[in-house]
Amino acid sequence: MKKTFTLALCLLALAACKTYVPDTPAEHPILLAPVMTRATETNFEAGDQIGVTITRTSGAYVTNEKLSFDGSVFSGSLTWYAPESETSTVAAYYPYNAQAGNSFSVQADQSAGTAMSDYISGFKEGVTPSAQAVVLPFRHQLCRLVLKVVKAEGSVSSVSVTGVKLSALLGADFSASEDLNAAAGSVKAFRKDESTFHLIVPPQSVKAGVTVTTADGKELSQSLAEATLLSGKQFTINLVVGKSDLKVVLSSDIENWDDGGEIGGDGDGGDADFEEKLPEGYFTYAGERYSVRQMKDGKWWMTQNLRFVPKGFTVSQSLTEVTAGVFYPVVVNAEQTGLEFSTDKDVIAARGYLYQAEAALGLKIGDIKSLEDAQKLDGAQGICPKGWHVPTKADIIGLVGKGVGVTTVTDAPYYNGADGSIKMLNEDGFQMEAYGAVTITDNTKTAGTFMGFMAAYKERVASGMFCGSTQSGNPTYNEKDVPESGLKNIQFFGFVPMTNKATEAEYTCNGGNVSYRIAAPLRCVRDN
Repeated sequence: MKKTFTLALCLLALAACKTYVPDTPAEHPILLAPVMTRATETNFEAGDQIGVTITRTSGAYVTNEKLSFDGSVFSGSLTWYAPESETSTVAAYYPYNAQAGNSFSVQADQSAGTAMSDYISGFKEGVTPSAQAVVLPFRHQLCRLVLKVVKAEGSVSSVSVTGVKLSALLGADFSASEDLNAAAGSVKAFRKDESTFHLIVPPQSVKAGVTVTTADGKELSQSLAEATLLSGKQFTINLVVGKSDLKVVLSSDIENWDDGGEIGGDGDGGDADFEEKLPEGYFTYAGERYSVRQMKDGKWWMTQNLRFVPKGFTVSQSLTEVTAGVFYPVVVNAEQTGLEFSTDKDVIAARGYLYQAEAALGLKIGDIKSLEDAQKLDGAQGICPKGWHVPTKADIIGLVGKGVGVTTVTDAPYYNGADGSIKMLNEDGFQMEAYGAVTITDNTKTAGTFMGFMAAYKERVASGMFCGSTQSGNPTYNEKDVPESGLKNIQFFGFVPMTNKATEAEYTCNGGNVSYRIAAPLRCVRDN
């Protein structure tokens, strides 16, 4: 007897799924429980259609089968194969396309809504026929831009983003990636409310622009800083509309997509212009001024943390963004129960951003693939200004004298006989404190944690790490002691300030190993 199976998308939890008891073992329906919903609305709507592909280890079982949503389940006219030991891969996508191929294009005019441009998909391997629901993680594959008119002299009629690619490449798992050969075009945004516009574009690295049309017919344009728009992320652009000009300012709003950060106008995090004023005790870099000082080791050091956003990165405030590269600084929360990200401009100016090692060293996340790759980076300029570099192990030990796995240099200028001393450093103007970090122990982790809060010292961040450029310690691999299996973790030698003592005189600043996926502050040191 042939049965119809249904794809029951339980919108909040597996407990909400319907249970089906088959007449025979071969009549199991497939129940899919997604772990997210479509972000354009709170859930799927009646009439929505998805395409489902099921591939057994022996070959295709179902290809691009259309299932329609009736308000509670997606249903079709299929049956499972007999519940043998053979496993399958289940993949599904929205919106359904009878001619589904290896690409997906968003609508150039999204002013009526973004639903048909909101491409999402789910994918899971190792599935066997069962009466139990298959928990299928769905995620957004494209990027959403939120454009907010924060100030306007007059009313705004429409907003468009120019110079963006409208087509994405699709993988066998229905994931989306940048189509390097796609032509650039313009996308007209959907007006969500009086001052907020939404549009969806494929993932891409782009230097786009914004065009605002005012109610009296004027078109005002502004170019954006170069940015990498990552799959599943939301990026916010704030607009100040004048009578004859348009300005782009930063924001960090987030709704129900993963936050991708902000995109500023061209020049916000753009070319890194540099001017050095050592006699005056500062340099300017990418439009920001940093204090510097020649310490008793004879070297010039930054006495403030870097707050530069390298091209291709956007600043993250999400612990699940384990490859974001750059994160906002952390502070003790108002309840003094833990740490939180801060997007406050004054906090950023005082504490700088947090960088993963590859971002600090001038690379893209994932560029370090071997021990040899890491060892070549000793003394690299990274994202420091020209003539400066990310501190080496020799720089750090020469300054504070003590560190993990190295012989103590007892005559280092800021070694107090037991440890590197924050008090001694700060008496000479180093302005060191513990700034915390985002701890991501290796590249298998899907979420980070905050480092630096201790209940005994709840009024301050009590520990932290700083980026360095000298590879240190032993790397680990996806398979133990098998480099060919791929790098799992590697470390660089950096500062490890600790303020977990009763008085500043006891605060320490020694050297230590910092895993390359940990996000930490950066201070550059001048080349000899």
